[in-house]
Amino acid sequence: MPPVILPVIDLKDRHVVRGVGGLRRRYRPIESKLCASSKPGDVAAAMVTAYSFEDAYVADLDAILDGRPQVEDWRKIAEAGLRLHLDAGLATLADCQRVIEVLARENVASVIVGLETLRRWEDLEQIAAEFGDDVTFSLDLRHGRPLRIVGAAIRPEEVAQRAFECGVRRIVLLDLAHIGQGRGTGTEMLCRELSTQLAGVEWITGGGMQTSADIAAQLAIGASRVLVSSALHEDEKILMPRPQ
Repeated sequence: MPPVILPVIDLKDRHVVRGVGGLRRRYRPIESKLCASSKPGDVAAAMVTAYSFEDAYVADLDAILDGRPQVEDWRKIAEAGLRLHLDAGLATLADCQRVIEVLARENVASVIVGLETLRRWEDLEQIAAEFGDDVTFSLDLRHGRPLRIVGAAIRPEEVAQRAFECGVRRIVLLDLAHIGQGRGTGTEMLCRELSTQLAGVEWITGGGMQTSADIAAQLAIGASRVLVSSALHEDEKILMPRPQ
């Protein structure tokens, strides 16, 4: 069973950056107690040393925002010993296949298809058929509302149900407005509801996690893993609770 913490590495302009409120173009290079550098390979290596992580959620903001994938940074993170759950603006089967072309399959924990970049549910169905358990869907919200309307799925619950019907069995619940704010994920009620309704799904939550108690609270409402970013780089090492 994987550890409950899934560390986050946000990439922008060849640096690991700190996310606050989902305002991505304002993100600045991270200041970490783990290492003096904000270079992706250095930060990844420091996280492995400090926490013995084996995988990480990697959001390539240059790819998502501007279509400029930072492939070399992906490789540096993999070389440091982390398998990537890669969020890089992937929207089609061809997009995901190109990831495998440039980053060996053994270095890819999963390809992440985000709601904000998905255009057609048929594309997600094709990706799930090809990648199976190695695909993750990110249900991207802002203030509780889906960032994009795809087909007839308007409410978050409808989006999750549609992704499930496409064959996805790992879903991230992420409200961008809560990232780095230290006031909870904003998806607590949604996670509790969906984890009951859609059996067999690995739910991943995150946003503003500061303590092991915050993480334990997410596990109690149905999350299997919890995204953690800034807290990993603070003075005190965050303690990893045991899976429930």
